[in-house]
Amino acid sequence: MKIDSIYLQTETKFAKQISNWIMDSNIEICEFKKHDNQENEIDGLIIFTENQSIDKDCGELRDIFDRKQKPVQKIDINGTLNVGVSNFTFWLERNNCKKILAIGADSLTTNPNFERLLSHLKA
Repeated sequence: MKIDSIYLQTETKFAKQISNWIMDSNIEICEFKKHDNQENEIDGLIIFTENQSIDKDCGELRDIFDRKQKPVQKIDINGTLNVGVSNFTFWLERNNCKKILAIGADSLTTNPNFERLLSHLKA
């Protein structure tokens, strides 16, 4: 993929799993703090969901990115694997996102579909 940086809300199970996923790549991991207005330096938002369910914090961040007219993509980890992988890839290419914020609930880390999806995405 053509990602330079992934922003994560550190100290979460979700962030740790994403960090492990990109460990051997040349992608920089940056800490995201919601109240630091970092969304100005981020190209796009990727939201990992279970059955399209988004918690309050994810919804607030989605709204911020929508207001700033920055691309947002949701990936349902319980959806079809090939669809999730291809939608993510096409979204990155179409929007030329180099710096992305990846968010999702900590409960995703216990779902085996999350690890399966990550193993098919190329960082």
